[in-house]
Amino acid sequence: MFNSKHYVPILKWKRAEQGALKALEKDHKKYITPVIQFVMPKCKPNEKLTDIIARFKELISEIPGKVIKVWGVDPVFVDVSLLFTTRLKAESLKIISQKGSKLGGTFIPVIHLNDDEEIKNTVYSLVQENKRGLCLRLICCDLSDPNKLKQDIAKLLSSSRLKEKDIDLLVDIKETEKNGDKYVKYLNLTRNIYNLASWRTFIFAAGSFPKDLSECKLDEQNLLPRIDWRSWKEHLSNSKPQRKPAFADYTIQHPIYKEDTQFFPPTSSIKYTLENEWLIMKGKKQKFELYLANAAELVKDKRFYGGNFSDGDKYISEKAKHFLIYIKNPAIKGTGSTETWLKAGINHHLTLVADQIANLP
Repeated sequence: MFNSKHYVPILKWKRAEQGALKALEKDHKKYITPVIQFVMPKCKPNEKLTDIIARFKELISEIPGKVIKVWGVDPVFVDVSLLFTTRLKAESLKIISQKGSKLGGTFIPVIHLNDDEEIKNTVYSLVQENKRGLCLRLICCDLSDPNKLKQDIAKLLSSSRLKEKDIDLLVDIKETEKNGDKYVKYLNLTRNIYNLASWRTFIFAAGSFPKDLSECKLDEQNLLPRIDWRSWKEHLSNSKPQRKPAFADYTIQHPIYKEDTQFFPPTSSIKYTLENEWLIMKGKKQKFELYLANAAELVKDKRFYGGNFSDGDKYISEKAKHFLIYIKNPAIKGTGSTETWLKAGINHHLTLVADQIANLP
């Protein structure tokens, strides 16, 4: 489906991420195939689990149309692993994939080796029905025993009646270590995957954005290394892998998703992706005016890519101009929200990485 000069961002199906995807230019979209992870609705006070599930079920049938509205009919990987129950995961995959296909979309279901049989059987039925193939998402523990991995894959191929050429292989190690050793370790372990050259695509994913910004300082420009990106580039340039993997990351978000973080208001911090680092301009909780102040500083920085670089950069430029108006009369408002600033940061990141990959030698 694509080679190593391609980008696979892993994104939650939330409004900020949806807006960031929708605002991408066509020239950048052609280098991107996203993994969309569906998540449960935010829990209301004293709400029961059954009620949350019922609310999500009411939304399932609308999801395929919204995905196509945001992304179009180009391929997209759909992952339900963050949903609450096996039955809900299987039901969601079936509805989303089937309705997505009817609407003309290319929805590729994601499966894990340790998924329950109900989920696997649902995916196997779907791939025989729509002929889209599937995406196998491996995690660290899957790579620990090459012989067992070979047996598990053989079983999956037999049960699904597919061959490697019908399957996208996504190896996802989640968090990286600060020095990149974990990244290199598991990249090397992928060489033990049987018949690696035959898979439809080969993708290697990790995330090095921190879980919080506690180590960043106020009133300073903090630089955090993009360890995942640096390690991927070094691997491609310094070694001769059997097969070069496509790059995948979690953009400007931590790779481990926790439901309880929905209840804690984030700081009004700007997270801006640079060539090899993230520039963090730390804010405070509920102090939305700091977005404007930091934006005004960012646009004067020589590392700012300019308002025409992406939709996210355009937003930052507009908010920087609004800063002088706001400080004269805060009643005018217009600071933006956590959602709109996250959308801007993700859109900038997606655009930059797509550019970086497109310009690889």
